[in-house]
Amino acid sequence: MNATTNTSGAPRLDRTDTHAEIVHRIYTDRRAGAGARELLLAVAYGLFLAPGEPGKVLSTAARALGREGRLRRFDALVAEDAPRYEPPRAAADWSPGQAPGCEAPRLRPYVYRPRIRVTGPEESAVPLRPGDSPSPVYAAAARFSPPPVDHRNAQGVCGAASHHKVLELDPRTGWMTPRWFCTRHVDHAERVAEQVREQNAAAPEPIPNRGGLLAAYFKAPWETVYRHYAPARWEPPSYGLSADDWPDPGNPPPARTPRRLRAV
Repeated sequence: MNATTNTSGAPRLDRTDTHAEIVHRIYTDRRAGAGARELLLAVAYGLFLAPGEPGKVLSTAARALGREGRLRRFDALVAEDAPRYEPPRAAADWSPGQAPGCEAPRLRPYVYRPRIRVTGPEESAVPLRPGDSPSPVYAAAARFSPPPVDHRNAQGVCGAASHHKVLELDPRTGWMTPRWFCTRHVDHAERVAEQVREQNAAAPEPIPNRGGLLAAYFKAPWETVYRHYAPARWEPPSYGLSADDWPDPGNPPPARTPRRLRAV
């Protein structure tokens, strides 16, 4: 798909700003990272300054952004601006060695025990005769000193390698918080999963936390553009395409209370 749109669907300003005013808005927008800022400035350049046909603003922006290898940078930047909710990295399906530590309550204080390496005949490159076996040598990391307060004791958590994950959905924003537990605390994981079951069922669609800046600055058929450049599984959020229309996560709408049947 070419980035060109017809004149009626070409990007235009959401309000009557001059080029200097919209550039100032882009640079002071804390939601815009480096890539999103480049994309917005390129579209503003194609809309205000670049010579050419008025209906080819996106094509001009794509040429201005150039290529990275054989791929146009414009394609990846538009896909990255597609409105969506991205869960935290800790919510991924991590293996036990990479998952966050178990957050079950700690019953006993953690005591640091250094690992001791034993060197002896079993590590000798040349086999020794039975009577020539030297005494084992115990070696430990001499430069390492444990922290004065271990994070497991400070936070009161187990901290062991986790194997079980429980997702908790915020009843107002729909955002997820992962809870990880080790094999010794499976009963704790099952209890937490039962506690959040009803809350998760009543949680709303998550408020988007990524993208939506093109639609916040320019008017255009962005859903068509996003559907072309974003992954095939992308769907527009019910909160709208513009990041300006999304509820503030710090002040979200009230939680929906699930209906319950009570005996009278």
